[in-house]
Amino acid sequence: MSTHLLVDPQPYATTHGKFDLVKLQRVVDGTLPHTELSREEKVYIAQHFAGSARSIGRLLGVTEKTVSRWKEDADKRPGQGEDRPPEQDGDGR
Repeated sequence: MSTHLLVDPQPYATTHGKFDLVKLQRVVDGTLPHTELSREEKVYIAQHFAGSARSIGRLLGVTEKTVSRWKEDADKRPGQGEDRPPEQDGDGR
């Protein structure tokens, strides 16, 4: 699979925060099964590695819809904890 990290945290970094990038890359490359990953690691891959939702879902053992939701969650602005924006009435409030 041609999935790769979208954003390199630092050149030659082996970790990004609490995530072991070598382990995650091994799963993406198919040399380590997805069952070795925690939910947080699967979300990290979905949000930071390139690839279609379908291909990433197959790789992680989750549905395409789950991957799409995780990607959408990453796109939310900080502080926006709701699934949908608040509704506005006619005067913009």
